[in-house]
Amino acid sequence: MDAADHSDAQVALPGLGSPAGREFPVGARTALLGLLVAAAGTLFATILVAIGFTAAGVEHLNSNHAFVLLLTLAQDVIFVIVAYAMTAEGGPVSPRTFGIRSFGPSAIGTMALAFGVYIGLSALYSALVAPPCDNLPDDLGIHQSALLATLAGIFVIGVAPVAEEFFFRGFVFQALRRSWGVWFAAPASGLIFGAAHFELDKLVPLAILGTALAYVFHRTRSLFPCIMLHALNNTFAFIVLLGGSSC
Repeated sequence: MDAADHSDAQVALPGLGSPAGREFPVGARTALLGLLVAAAGTLFATILVAIGFTAAGVEHLNSNHAFVLLLTLAQDVIFVIVAYAMTAEGGPVSPRTFGIRSFGPSAIGTMALAFGVYIGLSALYSALVAPPCDNLPDDLGIHQSALLATLAGIFVIGVAPVAEEFFFRGFVFQALRRSWGVWFAAPASGLIFGAAHFELDKLVPLAILGTALAYVFHRTRSLFPCIMLHALNNTFAFIVLLGGSSC
């Protein structure tokens, strides 16, 4: 581990409470290495899945709903495995290490504040830039059949928020916070979260969302409020797209 991994020099921050990440086993270097490992794992999974579908005679993989669904599920599994494995390198871990713990009633106010700021800034950005809609639900075939729409909804609302919060807030943010402190770790992890979606036009709103979720995690010390807000955001977007409305 790097020296930053063992750094414990954090102080209480006005309006954000005391840093709750001192117990996290790893730091920034491990987080950045974990991102590279997750990217390599996703690339390897993409190659394997593509070979399998090609061998089965499937053409135009990018427009094949089963291919997109399987690949996105594989990526989420990789996120969870990498986060756990890289954190375990620093010592014993448990679900609580990643924020799998209960939260108090005060978390509701934190969630409302963070989500309200995100909605406001995203609305302003959309008014100025007018980014295109998210293509993933359509890639999963939400307008092709009720079955595909149901599967897409389960993935977008139920699976993706859990896996992504576990990786980006439970692992990446906590590791960065240990080395850099919350003021740098929150926007940095948000920017990484946005960049990881590989959609330049959505980088800014996703970075805002990631930063807001990092704030929620830091204040509540629980991953559940982050998962709930992430799922809520995805639900709104999914309903809009399912209804055929423009973003």
